[in-house]
Amino acid sequence: MLLFLSWSCTEDEAQTPILVTEEVLYASGEQVRILGRLITNQAVTATDHGFYLSQEANFASPIIISLGAKSGAGRFIGETTGLQAQKNYFVKSFMDIGNGIEFGNTIELQTLAAGIESYSPTFGTPNQEIFIFGRNFSSNTKVFFGDVEAEVLENLFESRLRVRIPELKGISSVAIRVESQDHGLTFPINFEYQTGSYVRLRQFPDQVRLVDNISFQLGNQFYVGLGSDRLLRFYEKILKYDPVTNEWSDSNFPGSSRSFGFATDNYLGGGIAQLSREPFVMNNSFWRITVGGYVRLKDLPFPSRESIAFELSNELYVLGGKEGNPRGLRKHTALNDSWSSLSDSPLDLGSINPHFVYQNKLYVLGSDKVLYFFDPTSQRWNSISTYPGSVGQGYGFAQVIGSKVYFGGFKRENQVWEFNLETFNWVPKNPIPVSVLSKTDASFVQGGFIYFMRQEDINLPGDFPLELFIFDPNGI
Repeated sequence: MLLFLSWSCTEDEAQTPILVTEEVLYASGEQVRILGRLITNQAVTATDHGFYLSQEANFASPIIISLGAKSGAGRFIGETTGLQAQKNYFVKSFMDIGNGIEFGNTIELQTLAAGIESYSPTFGTPNQEIFIFGRNFSSNTKVFFGDVEAEVLENLFESRLRVRIPELKGISSVAIRVESQDHGLTFPINFEYQTGSYVRLRQFPDQVRLVDNISFQLGNQFYVGLGSDRLLRFYEKILKYDPVTNEWSDSNFPGSSRSFGFATDNYLGGGIAQLSREPFVMNNSFWRITVGGYVRLKDLPFPSRESIAFELSNELYVLGGKEGNPRGLRKHTALNDSWSSLSDSPLDLGSINPHFVYQNKLYVLGSDKVLYFFDPTSQRWNSISTYPGSVGQGYGFAQVIGSKVYFGGFKRENQVWEFNLETFNWVPKNPIPVSVLSKTDASFVQGGFIYFMRQEDINLPGDFPLELFIFDPNGI
């Protein structure tokens, strides 16, 4: 009897199957993944198993996650989508092993709210793609640029939206709004559409392929001339353009012809006196520009070909060029019509390098794409930024409007970039709508717009007009 009793104690007792709703493995705005477990030492087969999910504790109208038949004990995972964000749900496991549906314990979960983090790029053009980063984006998430709905191309892992930028409607700076179910989210920093509009104005009246010319501005009138026609003959005139009347007229320059000269709003001079190969015959005549006409000053005491000329505090400076010292900087004193030498620039510079004056400092874009500046008070050179675009073959424009400068129009290049002189940020503008096989011959600023003249490269055969454009940096 004792032996029989000891044997019976070693046999496993039959165990009633236990169904457990263990934990929520994953929850997002509309999707959950739940872990359940069937515990038993019997050979059981369930005709169906899975989870019930409901916003009601009594599981009224539940969402049923059916996983089908199951043999034996072990864990199982159920997943569903299409839930409502930021809602409380009750969930319990179920199984049917032949005695009707049996349920495990009930646990609670909460779906999450959608969130936004960033987007890239922060500016662009219609039909480009943009990525919006965040979390818990539902499958029906919508994106708006201002009031315009964008096309959502892809929702990756509920955390990254690939979106096509819609057409621009009215304004260039718009808020990006993400709508995930009934939850609206707006980025604090606006998206900027790439802007910049161009209008062709009146062509240059003379049919010339003008090269190596000068240009300057006197009041609200623009002056363009001298240089040569296709390097074959001098162009002897300086014409002036009135943007109010859209008319060109001769300014009656009394001086001699020249190419590769320099000009500012108040002075012109230098250049070559004959169209020939090196060594060039220099034209050293030097002129004061006034409202009443041109006044000749003493000849330049140095050769100047393709030099940069600019004015600071009403004083003329001439920098670099392709004659003499390509880094030399000279200052003209109007009181006694004399010249003095200042500190050299850090690299070779000339008219190939666009330049501008801002807050009584000279800024020059080097051929290395570094933006340098010269302070006349300390007579020191420093760098401030690096140009992100292409400088082509040089000879572009640099014009200031307010606290922003616009670079572009380089030879064989049609890009235009905006540089903020306060934040040091670069923003691309819409490209110039002409062939890239062209160059800029002159540029001016008037009334918040940039006027510039563009012509096809002289190496291209045929007759091409010298066209005047007006550029609105904020135009759409």
